[in-house]
Amino acid sequence: MAGLNPTIERGPVRSAGSVALNLPRVVMSWEDWLTFAVAVITFVAIGHSLEQANWVDGMPPFIPTVLAGLAIGMLTARTRLHALAIHPVGLLAGAVVVVLVAQTYADGPTLADRLADFRVRMVEWFHVVRAGDISNDNLPFVTLVQGTTWLAAYLAAWCLFRWHNAWLALLPGGFILLTNISFLDGQPTGDFVVFLFGAIVLISRVHLQKHLARWRAEGVDYPEFISVSLIQLTVAVAAALVVLAWWLPLGNQAKAAESVFDTLARPFTSQSDQLVRLFHNIDSRRGANLHTFGNTLPIQGDVTLGSKRLFEVNSAQAGLLRATSYEVYTGNGWKAGDRDSARVDARELAVDARSATYEARTTAILRVKLLSSESTILTPGVPLAANLDTRVDTAPGQAGDIERMRSRVALGPDDTYNSFGSVSTATAAQLDAAGTAYPDWVAERYLQLPNSLPQSVRDETRRIIAESGARTPYQQAKAIEAYLRSFPYDLAVPAPPPGRDAVEFLLFDLKRGYFDYQSSAMCVMLRTAGIPCRVAVGYVLTPGSGDETLYTVRKSDAYSWVEVFFPSYGWVEFNPTSDRPEGGAGGLSQPLVPSDPFVEPSLEELFGPDYLDPTGGAGPVQEALAEDPVINQRFNWLLVIIPLSILALVAAAAVGLRVAWNWGLAGLDERARLWAHTQRLAGWAGLGPRAPETPREWSRRLGRTIQREEPAIRLSQAYEESRYARPDQHRVDDAEAAASYRSLRGALLGRLFGRKKPAP
Repeated sequence: MAGLNPTIERGPVRSAGSVALNLPRVVMSWEDWLTFAVAVITFVAIGHSLEQANWVDGMPPFIPTVLAGLAIGMLTARTRLHALAIHPVGLLAGAVVVVLVAQTYADGPTLADRLADFRVRMVEWFHVVRAGDISNDNLPFVTLVQGTTWLAAYLAAWCLFRWHNAWLALLPGGFILLTNISFLDGQPTGDFVVFLFGAIVLISRVHLQKHLARWRAEGVDYPEFISVSLIQLTVAVAAALVVLAWWLPLGNQAKAAESVFDTLARPFTSQSDQLVRLFHNIDSRRGANLHTFGNTLPIQGDVTLGSKRLFEVNSAQAGLLRATSYEVYTGNGWKAGDRDSARVDARELAVDARSATYEARTTAILRVKLLSSESTILTPGVPLAANLDTRVDTAPGQAGDIERMRSRVALGPDDTYNSFGSVSTATAAQLDAAGTAYPDWVAERYLQLPNSLPQSVRDETRRIIAESGARTPYQQAKAIEAYLRSFPYDLAVPAPPPGRDAVEFLLFDLKRGYFDYQSSAMCVMLRTAGIPCRVAVGYVLTPGSGDETLYTVRKSDAYSWVEVFFPSYGWVEFNPTSDRPEGGAGGLSQPLVPSDPFVEPSLEELFGPDYLDPTGGAGPVQEALAEDPVINQRFNWLLVIIPLSILALVAAAAVGLRVAWNWGLAGLDERARLWAHTQRLAGWAGLGPRAPETPREWSRRLGRTIQREEPAIRLSQAYEESRYARPDQHRVDDAEAAASYRSLRGALLGRLFGRKKPAP
């Protein structure tokens, strides 16, 4: 590959001006500099796209990171050192670049102060990752994205100038660009067009350089400036293709293109619970669901809810749609503690009827039609049952307290189910007289507070309770609820700063916020007063938003509230956020489709052995439970994913074998390559050359061992002629050398895979 890796030649005497003028040619040829320039244009588009995304305020620029990655990758690829020797040097240089760029996001007036802050915060984040806690520090995200961008540029330059493969060079950068676009607008942008344009030109450039190298090796004449002519043609063709692709999708075609793009982007836009836990403060304007109903509930800032339709719900009146709850407060948000998981078949009571029996409660019904995929079952109040197979998560050893219910089959658009929950109908007087005789499992699980909770939060709780004159847990809950409801509702508040407790930040700095902030504050404050509670999340039906009994649930209906435990009465909802009605007795906790407004049957009566008997006078609950859910049959992508995964593994293995087979043989002519392949294959078979042997001696020994002496000698002669003889003195032509190699290769493969033949 003379054009890709030219030999560096220096004259004996050069002036300083001559050296400066010819320095670019010393590093590499003008052909390669042209390729490098195209790579710069292509990858600068990726850096610019990331800068325009503005994932976090004050994000350091990406274009210098990209340029540094390309330059370091190009220099390491041009060296003659082995990859295992040069990569550590390149990666170390990249780490220095990433740290120097990321430290500008750290705190401190000087470079030394910012580097010290960077080290401390990265160590703290590492401990958060190990402990499974929630992080609200954006510095690790900045470092990760900067490092990933640098690595993509570095690998691209390595693939271009060491492996001469433009496709591998473009894959990492294209993945980053597609991920960035998919999380934001989800449609191609100007940066995507520039990247596509540069990719076409880059592929053409590398393809041409391979041909030029082969032509030079074979002595083929070609126009001196063929690269300039071809790049002009490539630019024109690429521009035409980009313009055509930009204008072609119109009308239905545009919708189809958008659908295809969304499908390809879905693996990148689906936010896993781990990513939300560690990087929840990044700004994704795509309108992802605020609550993922996973194992963590981080308190986020600058929230954008979105308006996408998620469910259609049949309900007699507005109320809360419960999805799950959280009980472990970390200072930055909430986690789900240890839970027992059990399978519950359709139409079976999911709780132990005796342990779940509380006073002044009613069973409520919810009929749900999905408009998007969601496996968590929504229920009115604390979950009881559903008419489809589910898996329930409960407090350890407490089968009467379900914290989350999920479908055992994948649910998607147009699927339907009916769910059933327990809702409190207790009056204020009943809750006021409930007392504090909490069961042990309630006190142990729902009074947890972190050791790092500031004392100011406890003091503020005592002040509010004292000023209100509240004595009972119910009065104290209402006093704290009323205090927090005085805070203005605001989705644009920032997330808690790193190292700052979220509740303290709300109470003493923000004094405004949205439901996640307020519900967290109420629950933490109640726990400091010894009142068990937990944070519940789901959706809320706004009165008047539905048509008669049909409500449409959107992303903007996401909500969280507080469930407070009262002895003998169970969980009661409270709402400390001012945008919706208050909770407690007779508040927002309204039953959805009550089973009977006058008679409240027990769970044994509702879900007894004969509850589906039509002759037994079945009520609304029994009728709803007897209905069949709608589970649409969908294409099983595993049938495609598994074969494609197997093919990908086979392809990766084939590429790996090919790389290993040709490793270190670049630049050899055909005869020398055949000889090297024979030596490599013989070495794998345990017949490699010995230190004192000449090529002719080794070939005779090898040929006798595998009974291929004549082909072995002929191949060694071809190798010697390629090394030491002039072309006009070759006695073994290329066809004979190739035939000899094929004969030896077959015998060596047979020996390698166990079909050994005895030595003569």
